[in-house]
Amino acid sequence: MFYPSISVIIPSFNQGQYLEETLLSVLGQNYPNLEVLVLDGGSTDGSVGILKKYESKLTYWHSQPDCGQADAINQGMKRSSGDILCWLNSDDLYFPGTLLEVGKKFVERGKRPHLIYGASAILDESNKKMIGDAQSLAQFDLFKLTHHDFISQPSTFWTQQLWEATGELNIQQNYVFDWDWFIRASQQGKFERVQKFYSIYRYHQDHKTSTGGSDRRQEILQIVQQYSSDYWQDLYLKVEQNYDKIKRLEAWVSSLKVPKKRYLFSYLLPREVKHHCRDIQHLYTVLGMYG
Repeated sequence: MFYPSISVIIPSFNQGQYLEETLLSVLGQNYPNLEVLVLDGGSTDGSVGILKKYESKLTYWHSQPDCGQADAINQGMKRSSGDILCWLNSDDLYFPGTLLEVGKKFVERGKRPHLIYGASAILDESNKKMIGDAQSLAQFDLFKLTHHDFISQPSTFWTQQLWEATGELNIQQNYVFDWDWFIRASQQGKFERVQKFYSIYRYHQDHKTSTGGSDRRQEILQIVQQYSSDYWQDLYLKVEQNYDKIKRLEAWVSSLKVPKKRYLFSYLLPREVKHHCRDIQHLYTVLGMYG
């Protein structure tokens, strides 16, 4: 059968300990119409040696300074020619058969602004456990997306037409550029959930999500303030203003050997947070986003 061309963009910077596994998870797909572009930001570890090892199988690669991850991805997209586009961070992996499955789906959907997303399994490097991320199987809901990024980035694939209609990633953002792009893209084309696991999202101590701290929370707050409702804007702001207090309370309640910890936690919350929050699950949504 005819398979549409797929371009996989891999941004990387000093991820040599993971890069080869990532490359093999893409090249090992044996997809018949594939281009792989690696945009390395000038790594000083062993990344360049790995890229030279596989350069005969890569469509393009370079190792030079850039303006961050979003800029590297934008550069890769400019050099790509695929009918279907995606990016895979250099510490993540595709499950075997992912690209064949994705290619078949897009044959049926034509060349329209369209995105499909599946689920990711999470590989926790700290305890070597693999867990399924059920949230990334949520039915698409644009309003929900404005306050909760439930889409798993490494399990998303879209048409060239959607990228062109939406525009590039915002290079001023370091942590939420994928979320911001998904919100903008969902206004340009159709988003379709596929109930399959497409990728492995690797979580480790150097991961940006775990090291972003207050800078990351500020970017999240900015996205909510730009796109979501007044209620969610106020809730995110109040949680941010009381973040350290809430996290200490959460840790203390978790350490207690008592039943119904959630009720105790909600009762002891700072007053301005408790009075504003309509549902305790909303608070957990915000805390889940903030980390």
